[in-house]
Amino acid sequence: MGRKCTEGRWVVRPFVFKRADSLWPEGSTLLHVYLCVGPDRDRALTRLVTSAHEALKGFAVAPVPPHWLHITLDQITDRSAALISQGERDALVAELGARLADFSPFEVQVGSLLSYHSGVIADLHPDDGIVALHRAVREAIRAVRGDEAVRYPWGVQHLTVAYASGAVSSDDAQRLLRRVRPSHASLHVTEVQLVDVTANSPAKTITWERLATIPLGSTSGTPGEHVGAGGPRPSC
Repeated sequence: MGRKCTEGRWVVRPFVFKRADSLWPEGSTLLHVYLCVGPDRDRALTRLVTSAHEALKGFAVAPVPPHWLHITLDQITDRSAALISQGERDALVAELGARLADFSPFEVQVGSLLSYHSGVIADLHPDDGIVALHRAVREAIRAVRGDEAVRYPWGVQHLTVAYASGAVSSDDAQRLLRRVRPSHASLHVTEVQLVDVTANSPAKTITWERLATIPLGSTSGTPGEHVGAGGPRPSC
């Protein structure tokens, strides 16, 4: 994955899904901890993303539907989800609940929209709350599963709006995204989700089954309703 310059314009290359720093194993699912977007709750953010999708019609990108929007806090990298037992999952939920018990809900602004090497993303700010959540989540995973489980390369976080599915001029995409108004929306962070994630490389989609909800400021997680990863996701 990368970008090259063609006739003075950066060209986005198709996105590649990964487990830690390697290719995502075909046919396997991976546990993650997400901040999920609720389309019914986060209406302004849903409108922002929908406007971006409209602006990008005709581009080689796979738009992320509003009900699959998420921010990745961490990925559990030591084993595929099928090899992590229910007891191990329960232990992880308990540890997450204990470490997030002192967190209070907070607001984060989503935007501006950016044409990026992976597709189209929305910046997040201020991001210190998300950084603190990531550190707590990572320490919870490490405490339960060890260092091999926390090899996901976590950097400056974002909300993915669309995954690149082919060569795209990022200059042309950015000019259209710049016109999307309003250019920002608020996300109210009240909980994190433990999810079992499926990556479809040909379709460039991420879907998941929600396993547990861990509210901020609570000492317990709420087991998630069982839903097939390709079907409707329960509200976050």
